[in-house]
Amino acid sequence: MNRKVQFYFPTAANTAPKSQNFSGLGAFNSINAPALMKMQFPDRLKFTGEWQRFLGNPSPTFTMLISCLPGHGKTLFCLLFANYLADNFGKVIFFENEMDESLIKSDIDFLGIKPSPNLDFNFNANTPQAIARVLDSHRYNFCFIDSLQMSRFKDNNEELWELKQRYSMGFCCISFANGEGKVRGSMEKQHQDDITITFSKPGVAVTIKNRFGKVGEEFVVFE
Repeated sequence: MNRKVQFYFPTAANTAPKSQNFSGLGAFNSINAPALMKMQFPDRLKFTGEWQRFLGNPSPTFTMLISCLPGHGKTLFCLLFANYLADNFGKVIFFENEMDESLIKSDIDFLGIKPSPNLDFNFNANTPQAIARVLDSHRYNFCFIDSLQMSRFKDNNEELWELKQRYSMGFCCISFANGEGKVRGSMEKQHQDDITITFSKPGVAVTIKNRFGKVGEEFVVFE
């Protein structure tokens, strides 16, 4: 269930990870190992086929970061992944602030996929606060943001971290790359995410970090 968001983003000191499993323990209390092992968490997403090979079986609240040089297929990959999630695992919202409706439609036609009725697009929420308002007013299981920079997220990752803590959902975010093809801005993005994806060449995604599967797995988006 989504948690109601306030339309501001507190400082990093106030954004420590939260879990309903720890309710009543207090912010600084500890938990011993046997009690930890008895805690119940949501089942992993049971991916199949190429998605299972590429990503494993992620948590429903996974965070994914995708970054590479322009024109390699970041948005195309996200469209494929978002549609797969929407077809099989719940409601998906795709915040698109780099391309307009006609370009996204062309990309979907290029991929040859049938858009899922559980996949929504938003072309207007272009700030973290606006994205929070949309997430606050609808029930979604997964959120895609294309891109962090065009959606005006700060490079220090504070605002994205706040969104992740306020909403129990999976996040998949595209980030600009620097001239070397690495994630632009703070390394906190990669430290805090569960899966990091780049492209070895145009059309071929590759995992460089994955807490749920293997590193170095490739996924062909287009040839």
